[in-house]
Order: sequence, then structure tokens, then C-alpha cells
Amino acid sequence: MTQNTLITGRLIARGAVIVILLIVGWLLLREQAREAFEGRSAGSIQDPPEQDWKRIDNPRGDGWKTEALASEISQQLDRLRAVIAGEGGTGGLSSIVADSFACGDLRPGNLATAYEAPSLVVRRKNTGAGRPEVPPVHRGIAGLEKALEDFTGPWSGSRNVRASFKVYGIEERDGLVETTQYLAILSRSEAGLLEEHSTWTARWKKDGPAAALLTSLEVSALEQTRSSRQDPLFSDRTGAVLGANPSFRRQLQLGLNHWLNRSQDNRFFALLGTPGLALGDVNGDGLDDLYVCQEGGLPNLLFLRNPDGTATDSSADSGANWLESSRAALLVDLDNDGRQDLAVTVLGAVVLAAGDGTGRFEIRSCLPTGNDTMSLSAADPDLDGDLDLYICSHKADDLSQDAGVVSIGAAEGFVYHDANNAAANILFRNDISASGKWTFTDITAQSGLDVNNRRFSFAAAWEDYDNDGDPDLYVANDFGRNNLYRNESDGKGGLRFVDAAAGEGAEDSASGMSVSWSDYDRDGLMDIYISNMFSAAGARVTSQELFKPRASGLVRRRLQRFARGNTLLRGGDDGFEDASLAANVNMGRWAWGSGFVDINGDGWDDLVVANGYITTEDTGDL
Repeated sequence: MTQNTLITGRLIARGAVIVILLIVGWLLLREQAREAFEGRSAGSIQDPPEQDWKRIDNPRGDGWKTEALASEISQQLDRLRAVIAGEGGTGGLSSIVADSFACGDLRPGNLATAYEAPSLVVRRKNTGAGRPEVPPVHRGIAGLEKALEDFTGPWSGSRNVRASFKVYGIEERDGLVETTQYLAILSRSEAGLLEEHSTWTARWKKDGPAAALLTSLEVSALEQTRSSRQDPLFSDRTGAVLGANPSFRRQLQLGLNHWLNRSQDNRFFALLGTPGLALGDVNGDGLDDLYVCQEGGLPNLLFLRNPDGTATDSSADSGANWLESSRAALLVDLDNDGRQDLAVTVLGAVVLAAGDGTGRFEIRSCLPTGNDTMSLSAADPDLDGDLDLYICSHKADDLSQDAGVVSIGAAEGFVYHDANNAAANILFRNDISASGKWTFTDITAQSGLDVNNRRFSFAAAWEDYDNDGDPDLYVANDFGRNNLYRNESDGKGGLRFVDAAAGEGAEDSASGMSVSWSDYDRDGLMDIYISNMFSAAGARVTSQELFKPRASGLVRRRLQRFARGNTLLRGGDDGFEDASLAANVNMGRWAWGSGFVDINGDGWDDLVVANGYITTEDTGDL
């Protein structure tokens, strides 16, 4: 036997042993996996079973009787909603109406015209003093059918009728329940579009485990908007303007979820998709161009406007197609050369780039900031002739981890209704030299802006609200009080701010998301509109005795305020007054941004509110 034959035999034997060991090991692993799956392996560590959200969100299990009733009544109201929307007949009413039911006319006959234009009319229920009570002329199921027939008359025969109830108040006493709810209606017919928003009071009888039954209904407020147009006042033209660009189809049109599955950046608000944009004429042709921030790993985009209304992607040529996760941008002239420059907040810095007037940019400076920058604004508070920058930030760096998103509420010292442990906002003074060196100096502390400066800030806006010739600053903060920094500079180069929010009645302690200034009533004094969150569930829960029974009245009122919605602060000689409810502008839903703008060109500022949240097929998800 040769040496080569021996070596070959040994190699074959070793290979056979290795194969046998691999097979045995695989069999053992498979058996362990099977035992672990069947729960027979004492040494295994098993994940807790996944819980259904319906079992977790069970108010009866927590002793919240009113919330359990609200859930049950919402199902009953959905049957009423189906009748109102014309989805089938009225047969479903028999399961929601008590024999003792009685109501007056649901549609008021005294709608007053609040606004009228050639194609748009707004009418409201006249709630003035002395209005007589409506007698309960409709009784039983037949009576409710007649009342609903009259109420739904304006959209009878319409197509695409949508209706939705939202219960925001509930009281229960001795088996009798009273709920307050909003009803929203949208319909389309040959005559045009109709939209109605009304407030309903419903009373119910609840006997044991049986479903709650309606005993009365009343409509206490109603606003109707009619348009003779077949289409909405605004339509989505994004595709018409940007659709010819490959970046629109390959990047923007795919949507956030597509890129989340491919991105390694899951810090802060990346999962919500919060990049901003900026408008400005970057190439001097008299047309505003569009700069769009993007999530990390995707290039920021610059679209140059064309005379025909379309826009062309010039990102690659601009030098500003950065891949860093970008939150907000400004197109402003920072060096006073008559050309638009670019400021962009990325995670941990503000990138400043000089524009050459043709749509190209060159980075001149990167200003260090906290990681969780949210927005930026520009103004000349020191009146030295150039624009300074104010940067808003949200979470402090030590509240976040390198990987993953951390619950803000888990942070030590966090107080939901009055949080003051977030990142610091920064005021950068513009010190660009005559030689062209771009220097910006952090003067936050020396200017007085470091007072109450650890709020969870989303946005800020400048305005000379006290009419003394210099811009003041309002900051909208999440989780508590806002700031109104009054500019008390001496006009000789010294810059000094005082937080006057409390004294001016402008704190608006809630979930501030955005802020906009306007003199909406034309009295010569500036007013403020702040985006917050409206929550029907929050309004219900915080008004119950079971909610924080050991908290002070002040704390309870502050937490109740979080659910009320947006705020309109009307400026006066003695500060600001809350005019939100009187002006009927609080119900902006879950509002992220809003602004005063004259939509119809009549010289009066209107309000546009952007709202919404993550939407999925799971109805238990917000």
C-alpha cells in the first residue's frame, strides 16, 4: 500500500466522521428545537406570548366603566352613522333606540350665512341668546326615522357620502349615560360638494349587560359648507409638477415605508418621516424653486421651477444633494450678496452653503448642535442688517441611544405636562466677515434665550408683537409650556430677551407642534395660532374622576388641556386672550403644522392645518 493510498484513506475516514458528527448535531438541535417549541425543555428561554391589543386595551379590566361604555356606544353610533350616510335602510335603528326615545328636529332651520362667495357658501346654526328650545316632537323608532330623513335631506341622492362620529365626552349616573360627539359629513352630488360638522348630545339607557339604547338626541351646533364645484378647492398636483423627473418615480413616489425597510437610520423621528422643505429663487429667474430634505441615505433634492409650472431636478448639479438625514431647510440670503443661500439642519449640525445665483451651492460652515434638530428660522433680532439663525431641538442627546428609539416618557425627571429636560435651542449670530469668512456665534445664553430653554421644541416664529421695532420670538414646545421671548434690546448692539409667555398669557401649555403669526382681526395687534393635538379619547378620559384622583386641580386641568386641540391667541393691549373656542378653530385633529394664509384673496387671513398620524390596516393603530 502506497503512502498516497494511506493518506487518502485517512482523509476519507476523517470526512466520514465529520459528516456523522454534523448529522448527529443537526438531529440533536432539531430535537431541542422541537422540545422548546412544545415547552418541554427546562433550560429554554421562551419569549412571552404576543398579546392582542384588544386584550391590552380593555377598559373594563382596568375599572374604567365610562371608557367601556364609550366603546359600546361608539358601536351603536356606527349603526346610526350608517343610516345617516345612506348605507342600507333604517333597519339597524331597532337595536339602538329605546321605546321611550324622543327628540326634536335635528336639522335647525335658522342657519345664518357666515361667508358667501360665487362658488362657496358657509352657513352656521344661530346660537344667539333667546333661542327657544326644540320640543321633542319625534318619538320612538318611527320618530327618529322622520327626524333623520329631514336631517339627511341636503345630501339625499348624493354619491360618495362619508360620515363619522367622534365621542369626546361622557357622563354616567345610575344607568343613564350622556355622550357628546362630533359628526362630520362629506358628500358629492351633481349640485357640487357639501360638508357638515355638527355637535350632538345623546342620552342613553343602560340596563345590565344589554347594549345601551338611545333615549334622546339633540344637535347643539352645526356648520354647513356648500361648493358648486365638483372637485375640492385644492387638488394634488405633485405628479404634474414633478412627475417627469426620475427622482420622483424612483425616490419620492415609493413612500417612506419602502425606504424604512432599507434604511439603517432608526433614530429620533426617522420612523415618522419628518423631513422639511424650503422655497426660494435660487437661480434668479423670478420663480420660486423647491429644496426637499430627505431621510438618511437618500439625497436631498433641488427642483428648479420652469415657466410652464413644472420643475426639473437639479440636485446633482446643485452640490446640495447631501445624504445626511435632514430635518429642515431655509433658502435665505445670509451674506447679503443678493443671492439665496442654503441652511439645512442635519442630526448634530446646521450645514450652511453659499449660493452662486445659478442654483449651485458651496458649503461654507457647519454649526454644531444637538442631534435631534427639528426646525430653524431666520431673523435680524439685533438689527445689524444680517440674518441670524435660531435652531429648535427636541430630545436631548442623553435621552437617546445609538441604536433604536427610546421612549421619552422613560427618561428620568420627565414630566409629561411640563417637561423641561430636553435639548437646548440655539441662537447663532451672523458674524460673516467682509473678507467672506462665514462665522456664526452661539449667543443663546448671553442674549437671555437660555431661560426655560430645555423644552421639547418643534418650531419657532419671529414677529414684532409689541410694535417696538424689533422682532420677538415665539417657540412652540411639546409636553408643556411654550415660550414668548420679548426682545428688549437697547438698539445699540446689545441683545436681550425676556421670556414673557406667562405674563402675556401666551404659554398655551400643551403639545405645541407649530406656530404662525397674523393680525387676523386687523386691529393692529399680532395674533398667534399654535398647532396642538385634539384627542377625543383624551378629552373623555381626563374629565373622569378616576383620572389622576390624587393630582392637584392645576395638573388635571393642564392634562385636560392637552386633548383640546389647537390654540388661537388674540393679541390685545394687555397681552393675549385664548379665542380658540369662540373662533371655532381648536378642532384641528392631530395637527403637525398650520399657517395663516389668504386662501381666497379677499384680504383676510385664513387658516390651513396639516394633520394626521401613522395609518395602517390595523384599526387599533393610531
